[in-house]
Amino acid sequence: MRWLLKLYPRQWRERYEEEMSAVLEEHGISPATIIDLLMGAIDANLNYGGFSEGVMYMANRLRSGMIMVFCAFMLFGVGWGMLQRLNDPMSLFQAANKVHPEFGILHTAVLIVGCLAFVALLAGGLPIFFISVKRAIKTRKRDALVPFWVALSCLLLFILETAILADWHRIAFAEHHLVRFFLSYLTLVAIELIVGTFSVSLTISRTDFQLRELKFMLVPEIVILFGMVVSVVLSTVLIILITAYAPQLFNTQDVGSQMFITGIIFMALGTIFAWMGLRRGAIKGFNQLTQV
Repeated sequence: MRWLLKLYPRQWRERYEEEMSAVLEEHGISPATIIDLLMGAIDANLNYGGFSEGVMYMANRLRSGMIMVFCAFMLFGVGWGMLQRLNDPMSLFQAANKVHPEFGILHTAVLIVGCLAFVALLAGGLPIFFISVKRAIKTRKRDALVPFWVALSCLLLFILETAILADWHRIAFAEHHLVRFFLSYLTLVAIELIVGTFSVSLTISRTDFQLRELKFMLVPEIVILFGMVVSVVLSTVLIILITAYAPQLFNTQDVGSQMFITGIIFMALGTIFAWMGLRRGAIKGFNQLTQV
């Protein structure tokens, strides 16, 4: 299979061909390896820039791209959460859905696809995060442990605040100042989301990963981006249909059309940033991934 390496540009072969040939002879070639080699050859011919793109450089690109996708999904998730309020109050939404059943279909589809993207984020991101925390603890790397504890604190505070919110009717302040109580909760959650996202990103960015560990995040990233794109398209179609046939759904008990439009904007921006992160990590990295 040495002929596959001839598909790579001359500069790449001068630097990596002998090493790559030795790796292939030692480990053998599987169908997945052939696919990696072919994809790497395409990317190398399109993007290879010379000798600066070593393994460490590509690991940094993959890591930064992964962090971009993670942060982009957090932004997307805020907008996605806003769109879930379309069926509140449920009675009004169900009445409109009887006349236009496509409302319910689209709303459910957005929910399912968004959840699929979230599951992909957990499947790919949690192992990376656990590796990062484990190495930080093992090496006592303070600059990675501190943001981890900050992120964990944000999560615990969110759980505590949500538990309090679930029992709001027993709180005197909430009974007399319901709007201020809910706004305070949303403000705290927004702050914790921002701080927690930033802290997780710092923990990952300050960890030295092996290239083989990072490359397995590429498939979940593709699934995440797919879910985000589909959610944006379906949500946009849903908003257009509601605007045309049931604008009364925008005037629910505490929100209006501005909230849902803002949600679409957040989802779209998150999707764009996720695409940029995936492109940074995947397209530029395939030629180096084949060396691991």
